[in-house]
Amino acid sequence: MPHDAEPPKKQPSELERNALGKGGHAEGKRLVPKTGGVRAQLTDDVKYLQSNQEMAELHNFVVDGKYAGDVFPPKQNHGEEINFQDGNPNYINVADPSQSSGLTEAQRDKMFTLYGANTLTPPKQDPEWLKFLRQFTGFFSLLLLAGGLLCMIAFAVDPAGRENLFLGIVLFIVVTITSVFTYQQEAASAKMMEKFKALGECKSRVLIDGSLQEIDSNCLVPGDIINIKLGDKIPCDCRVLQSLGDFAVVEASLTGEPNAIKKVNKVSENPDEPALRQKNIVMNGTEINVGEAWCMAVATGDQSVMGRNYRMMLQAKEMKEDSPIRKEIDRFVEIVSAIAIFLGVLFFIILCATLGLSVNAIVFTIGIIVANVPEGLLATVTVSLALTAARMKDVMVLVKNLEAVETLGSTSVICSDKTGTLTMNKMTAVKAYVEGKLLKTHPMEGADWGQEMPEGVIYQELLKCATFCGSARFKAPEDQRGGGGVVAMPWEKMPWAEREHVEGDASERAILIFNEQRLAAFSNNGVTGVKGDERDPSATTDSFLPVDIDTMQKCLHPKKNHPDKVWSLSEVREHSSRVAAARMAYKTVHKLPFNSKNKWMAVTTDMRRLAHDENHPSEEKFVTWIKGGSDVVFDFCTHTITNGQVEELSHADKAGFAEANAELASHGLRVFAFAKVTYESLDHLKEGEEINDVDSFFGESMFKPDDWQAGELNEEGKAMEPGKPKPITVMGRPQIPIVRPDIAAQRIEKNGGSAYFVPKIVFLGLLALQDPPRPAVPHAVAICRQASIGVVMVTGDQPQTAAAIARDIGIITKAGKTEDDVITQKLLSEPGMTRADFKDNRERILNSLKAEEKESITAMAVEGTRIATWNPKAMDGNWKRALDFTWKQGLVFARTSPTQKLLIVQHFKIKEVDGGPEKIVAVTGDGVNDAQAVTAADIGICMGIAGMDVTKEAADMILMNDNFASIVDGVLEGRLVFDNLKKSIAYTLSSNIPEIAPFIVFILVGVPLPLSTVLILCIDLGTDMVPAISLAYETKEKDIMKRAPRTKHDNLVTERLISFSYFQIGVVQALAGFYVYIVVLYTEGIPPYKLPWHGQQGNYFTPGGFALGGFSISECLTILAKAQTAFWVSIVIVQWGDLLICKTRRLSLFEQGMKNDQLNFGLFFETAVACCLIYMPGISTVFGLKQMKFIYWLPALPFSCMIFCYDETRKWIMRHYDDAIDFFKHQKEQGLLRAEYDEAKYWQGIPQSDKIGEAPDSSEWTEEQKEEYAQLLADLDRTASKIEHAAKWIDRFTYW
Repeated sequence: MPHDAEPPKKQPSELERNALGKGGHAEGKRLVPKTGGVRAQLTDDVKYLQSNQEMAELHNFVVDGKYAGDVFPPKQNHGEEINFQDGNPNYINVADPSQSSGLTEAQRDKMFTLYGANTLTPPKQDPEWLKFLRQFTGFFSLLLLAGGLLCMIAFAVDPAGRENLFLGIVLFIVVTITSVFTYQQEAASAKMMEKFKALGECKSRVLIDGSLQEIDSNCLVPGDIINIKLGDKIPCDCRVLQSLGDFAVVEASLTGEPNAIKKVNKVSENPDEPALRQKNIVMNGTEINVGEAWCMAVATGDQSVMGRNYRMMLQAKEMKEDSPIRKEIDRFVEIVSAIAIFLGVLFFIILCATLGLSVNAIVFTIGIIVANVPEGLLATVTVSLALTAARMKDVMVLVKNLEAVETLGSTSVICSDKTGTLTMNKMTAVKAYVEGKLLKTHPMEGADWGQEMPEGVIYQELLKCATFCGSARFKAPEDQRGGGGVVAMPWEKMPWAEREHVEGDASERAILIFNEQRLAAFSNNGVTGVKGDERDPSATTDSFLPVDIDTMQKCLHPKKNHPDKVWSLSEVREHSSRVAAARMAYKTVHKLPFNSKNKWMAVTTDMRRLAHDENHPSEEKFVTWIKGGSDVVFDFCTHTITNGQVEELSHADKAGFAEANAELASHGLRVFAFAKVTYESLDHLKEGEEINDVDSFFGESMFKPDDWQAGELNEEGKAMEPGKPKPITVMGRPQIPIVRPDIAAQRIEKNGGSAYFVPKIVFLGLLALQDPPRPAVPHAVAICRQASIGVVMVTGDQPQTAAAIARDIGIITKAGKTEDDVITQKLLSEPGMTRADFKDNRERILNSLKAEEKESITAMAVEGTRIATWNPKAMDGNWKRALDFTWKQGLVFARTSPTQKLLIVQHFKIKEVDGGPEKIVAVTGDGVNDAQAVTAADIGICMGIAGMDVTKEAADMILMNDNFASIVDGVLEGRLVFDNLKKSIAYTLSSNIPEIAPFIVFILVGVPLPLSTVLILCIDLGTDMVPAISLAYETKEKDIMKRAPRTKHDNLVTERLISFSYFQIGVVQALAGFYVYIVVLYTEGIPPYKLPWHGQQGNYFTPGGFALGGFSISECLTILAKAQTAFWVSIVIVQWGDLLICKTRRLSLFEQGMKNDQLNFGLFFETAVACCLIYMPGISTVFGLKQMKFIYWLPALPFSCMIFCYDETRKWIMRHYDDAIDFFKHQKEQGLLRAEYDEAKYWQGIPQSDKIGEAPDSSEWTEEQKEEYAQLLADLDRTASKIEHAAKWIDRFTYW
């Protein structure tokens, strides 16, 4: 079968199916050994022996510790040589790898046994039954189970008390229901993640026994011969055997670099280089940018670089601390348990001391312990988190761990990527700077440089550079007119801006569209050899970059749904990509890809075919085109084109560039600079002649790096040995192929005057791209700022652009001034200085800034190169100063790498005792290179669209729409969870006082027990359960995003909450209960003054005991039961008021409203339960209740009203005292006057200001008036201090 035919699909072998599980998908155990220790740096130390072997040697597969990293097959196979040619002589066909036979089925089975499936071993998965049982092991669940067990013990001790059996069963049911609910929610999130993983499953084309077959990628084994082509995701780490069509891959998922890297079949010259830097190794998870290749699999699954990174991420994730809400709940349970056990044991000792050890004493103690446990809280926590997770799905956020929602609500810093998260990732070329002029390029803005070319050679050269320096291309066209219907917009009629692209990022797409629109505007659409629908060899074009019709035709795939599948010549001329055709026609002889250290790329092109062009003849034979960051590329340019002539850059040229670059960057535009280098030393090559061994030629001449000089430091600040060659970059500045003149001169001298060409690096111009912010982002950032949440942008843009975009979306305020802003302002105030002098004078001016000038710096844009010089482990002065700007007027990190992003996260989390800010940090990320930062953060957020599977696994939640505004929605939901849990706890704890107080009075005063333990449990598990849960449905308070994030001291249960629930509301509820108890007894004929110590007279109201008021013992028991019922009902009634006040923590109920239907039902529910227990025959007897008159419900109502009025007054005082404090602080800080003082007699004749914000004019004041003004300010200071002190006192004891 020919290898270019569609390969048949191969089913997994029996061995593979056993390991992979049903359906051929990886599950269960992997057949690989345990891994070694954690690596310090991702991917930096993985080496493959195959990268240093010739193709003829690759059949000997050797596992060598020097090259295999930290994962080996079983020890007995360590170092074993496996010869794939045994019985398989054509394993690799060196002449034509596509004709190889590949591994045999037997060899593949052996390798599969050694290495297992080509999948990343997931975290150890517990069986579902164990996951379910784990829900019962939470501290709170165990506490409730213990309470249920105690009830069962009480029933065993006293079988007559059937209510204990009933209540024990109820406790077990509560725990079971909440555990089932939590398990279902987490299982649903896990299923959603499985769907994500299923989307990434793919097939691979593999040579097996000489036949090209398509198999599941997870069945690949080391040694397989694989065919990979454009559109494929590379399934494992491979050694390139043959590269076709300028084969190149994008390793952004591993390194963060978006540009393509050329891969070739060439033995590595440096075997000690890690695999990631080898030209003949391609990595698992990376994508093919262009071309096709035949490769040999060298590492699969966990042994691949991706697998090692994945394991490190999992290990880091296992060490991650519990979520804040989990810590808070555990802390609360510990407090409640301690109180319950303490009171239970205390009462047990007192009872035994007074009445002796008895069954009743044990049951009594158990009741006290169970009564102090808020049984409804577990259900409230579960419901709150589940409701929030459901609401998060509505805003396109998938929550993997329910507790992560509250963690996000506690977030105090969000470190966000820019492109695609804060912005729309839809780049458009809007402005250009050419030959000293700023031009508009977007038609919506009245383009100065539209599709018609302006006069001047430099415009042509810039467009050539933009054409060749890029990898983005449009998707292959499809004729959409077929298929039985007519579409609204066929492909060939789509504007360039609406066509989808592949390869390259959004910036490259914008430049691609810019090029296509302008190249198509020339005569005959920039195409030669065609006129209309007829071929015409004489047909020409006035394009300076002409392409022939045949090349254009090669760039179009055959038509689909069309009989002859052929595009007409006119369609080819109009709709084929001129950029793709130009790249095909003008051969690329060498390419240096973009990387995050250099910030530039270079493409060397054979331009000899233009020598005979009639309209635009060119004598240039080879040209290196350069594109990159404006500040980087211009820095090593030496010349520019003026009036068509190459001239040396003048000071005016440099000043013009600096002004233009600053102007473009100040509008938040991403600015690219373009330059060219011509190679005159190659002019002897005539058209048609080829350069033999291009890589060797350029590598040994133009691209030869300079040597280290004595005293020079590398990027890490280490002194290097003189005479050794430098790497490609030093301190972020390019050395190859853009050779600085001084270095070139040194080379000429060193080589005895040999003809090393000293290039003129010609600056061509700038293109500025606009990536508009997402519409919802500025508002979301404003909400974060209002909520005292620091939003930090981490981007690869230059600092000026990053700062401008940050201003547009509010990360840096409009009034915020960065260090560079202040320095530039002072620089331009000096005579003769321009922006071109900024770099040379920056340090001088920075050191000369006065104290007030330094204080005017209120924002910061930090470049990655500066971070590299800061302490990577501790909080030094540089880090502290930078991070402090987060809560001033803004902080941006520019030109950063993934490693620096991790350092930023780690330094935000450094503890206060170590000098750090100790913040709860949320981080966004998408690539594998972001996985470390995402894992290190308290809340890791992965992009759902652009995110890699490894990063999604590391993250706590996934943004389905990649939108930053969804994070802010999550913060709100997280704060709401915490608020509602506080409200539920406050509501639940307040009833503990009226439940405990009767036992205290019973022991201390000796009155008959006003409330039995059974009735206490009826409150906790009956009337209070639904209202407590209903608070989980409470909507947000309107000021929820105006509060600062909670700190580590702002616990779920605080002294303030205890003060509020126990000593304010709880005391009022207890008073209500005793008041109703006394009223009922008095009304029924038992005076209160006879009650003290009667309860201690043995078994009161029983035969042998004492009766009161002339009643019989049975009558006294009936009256007591009515009084206990009334006490119990009073708690229900005062809980009405308690439930209403717990709806809000600060706002008035009249502002919040009664829109919570579940809470409204809760009010009805607890009342209905009380009525059923009292008035339904049979039920009241079980719980010791008596039917009573309706009038006995009324005495508690005033107390419920008093609770409501007290709390509304308390909240009013807090809100208005806050306003007063804000006003007086404003007055004190600004020294302003108010119109209210106009009537004061000592202000007559003093000029007044009408508005706050305008200081009074004191230029005409007398000394007396100035003294009076000073006295007024002193009075304001004293008043403000008093109000602030009072407000702090109120806040300390009332705001919970």
